Amino acid sequence: MRHIYIRLGIYDLSVIVIVTLGVLLGTVAAATYMWATKTVNVSVEEPLTITNFPSTIHTHPGQNQTLDITIENVESISYTVTLIFTLNDTAYQTQYVTFSSNTYAINPGTNQITAWMVMDKQASPANLQLTTQFYRE
Repeated sequence: MRHIYIRLGIYDLSVIVIVTLGVLLGTVAAATYMWATKTVNVSVEEPLTITNFPSTIHTHPGQNQTLDITIENVESISYTVTLIFTLNDTAYQTQYVTFSSNTYAINPGTNQITAWMVMDKQASPANLQLTTQFYRE
């Protein structure tokens, strides 16, 4: 009788395991059933556009030159923009030129901002290129 009792215990255990596996596999199969899948492209676009920037700048030693810039914000929220100015001659820039280092609040719509550069009185004549980097924060 003892031998039959162990066999019945093993038989009962195997039935429980088979039923449990069936329930789990059925649940997994039901959970993974998907009626349809759609994939779309997502494009994140820059909300700010520079619509007006000086094409050439003429200045003299000792002069403060303003740079009038127009930035269009197509979003309904405001952004912060920082301008970084760099001349192609860093030694000349270090010795003779100072740029504004303002951070600007760019509200929705058209924004007029004014940056500036000051030439030292001792600056020698030069033909330079100005690069302006716009950082949106």
